[in-house]
Amino acid sequence: MQSGAGSLASASLFLAVALLLSAATPALAVDEPLAQESEDLVFRSPAVFSSPQGMQLNDVARAGTRLVAVGERGVIVLSEDNGLNWSQAQVPVSATLTAVTFVNDRLGWAVGHAGVILHSSDAGSSWELQFDGYRANIAYRDYTQVKREQLEAEVAALEAQAGPDDTELLDDMAYALEDAVFAQEDAQDAIATGPADPFLDVLFVSESQGYAVGAYGMLYRTNDGGKQWQLAIEDIDNIDRFHYYAIAAGNANTLFLSGEAGLLYVSSDAGATWTRIPDLYDGSLFGVIVATDEVMTFGLRGNSFVSSDAGVSWQKRETDQSYSLYGGSLLDDGRAALVGAGGSVLLLDDSGQVKRYSHPSRSTFSSVAQASDGSVVLVGMDGVGRLDEAEQLQ
Repeated sequence: MQSGAGSLASASLFLAVALLLSAATPALAVDEPLAQESEDLVFRSPAVFSSPQGMQLNDVARAGTRLVAVGERGVIVLSEDNGLNWSQAQVPVSATLTAVTFVNDRLGWAVGHAGVILHSSDAGSSWELQFDGYRANIAYRDYTQVKREQLEAEVAALEAQAGPDDTELLDDMAYALEDAVFAQEDAQDAIATGPADPFLDVLFVSESQGYAVGAYGMLYRTNDGGKQWQLAIEDIDNIDRFHYYAIAAGNANTLFLSGEAGLLYVSSDAGATWTRIPDLYDGSLFGVIVATDEVMTFGLRGNSFVSSDAGVSWQKRETDQSYSLYGGSLLDDGRAALVGAGGSVLLLDDSGQVKRYSHPSRSTFSSVAQASDGSVVLVGMDGVGRLDEAEQLQ
């Protein structure tokens, strides 16, 4: 995927300087209407497909005993029999959906392209639009405006009392202010262009508190079950606006966030502030799994890293895996299941032992979930698959 560059990188410089010089930015609530009134075909219900479980599916989760999977063209499919048969749910958008999560057997959220966030209160049978890229663009435009105004005030105050030793700082702030102007202009252009950037993961830690993360450093949070979503990028170090791929929760207020170019963060205060884990890996980290005694992150070329001290220190875990790993989940027996390119499936226990499997389809899988009967269900480029113990590689 493309990383933030050019004017986006320049815009991030001003954000970094402003963070050092200004007080925290107030939360910005966006009250503009959602895109239900838009003529954009992305915000229309998807077609009804005869075999939706065979389409590209990007994520799967459990809602009680039901399995719910999301994918291309706004397709959401449901299974009542542990992944054997599937039906298509009612969805208000045809944007590709990238991730889904349930906080209990009824309440769920799904996210995807065009900045959409969907909510279900009936275990995935029907969905409503809570947020979209139009609102995301407005929120970011308003954020850049506030930061520009703060920086202008700080530059004026410093100029009024600057001495000979302040020349270098004044030059830095002048450059930052110039970048702030460009950032606001870019944000305004994005509103005219329309909702383009996707959310790539969603997490709820309770019925009210949730997070959505995605392309170009998008990070939003809600404290009311998604009725309002606030931009939450103030206290996170991502000056290049690299993509965030996954967010996961540990104990209490601990969160983990992974992304492009080796991004990995830990928050101990429910996302109010974030600590970046430096120099762990240069490649993308597509997922995070939190177990009882350790945290695992994984990504390109089968790279995987674990921490046994809540993310303070990390060690590489050897998986003898060259295929990229795109998704994973914790199974009921405590093992971690990872899936990726070439039909690869890894089962890892807490002692570091790895079992390698290869699905006969050799398809690329992006997510895995355990059904209520204990079977392991995979989803990916070619739709739904299942893991059979006979597929183990020696």
